Amino acid sequence: MAETPGSALQRLAAATGGIVTPANLLDVVALVGAWWSGPRLGTWKGYAVGAPSYFADLADGIIARRTGTVTRVGELMDHVGDKPKIFWAAWHIWRLRLADRPLIATVAAYNVANAVVTGYDVLRNAEPRIFPDQRAKWAMMTTATGVGIQVAATNADRTNPLLASALHSCGAIRLRQLHANWMT
Repeated sequence: MAETPGSALQRLAAATGGIVTPANLLDVVALVGAWWSGPRLGTWKGYAVGAPSYFADLADGIIARRTGTVTRVGELMDHVGDKPKIFWAAWHIWRLRLADRPLIATVAAYNVANAVVTGYDVLRNAEPRIFPDQRAKWAMMTTATGVGIQVAATNADRTNPLLASALHSCGAIRLRQLHANWMT
């Protein structure tokens, strides 16, 4: 009987102590993409590499469960390892003024709290007890999507007014208008 791809992946995960798994490889590629794109998020090329690097977090757990390669290393990477990507992006979005700063500060504070609680849980308990339910995962995804739309709209304000108009109709703030209102 031929070996299934799933069983080969499970053997590889077991042989490497849970380090080499499809989900962990995706996380590493996403981390490299996020690292490269952070300083370039003000360009379309940076955005094109950055967006999939951040959305990869939606797929890693699904891949691990479907291939039977869920590991403690993978759980730690999923719960804690994604946070440096978020902070790297938040820092560059803040630095490049690509989104409203109170929005970025709020997202960063939310992610610090999330990282502390889930990181403590993963490190303290043999079996982690805190798992976000479906609503929490959707909340995290919509937060990241909202920031992404804001960054895309800010980039479009500079290069493509028609696209900018469409993104602003999705709720992205016009930063120049916001800053002008604050000054008056």
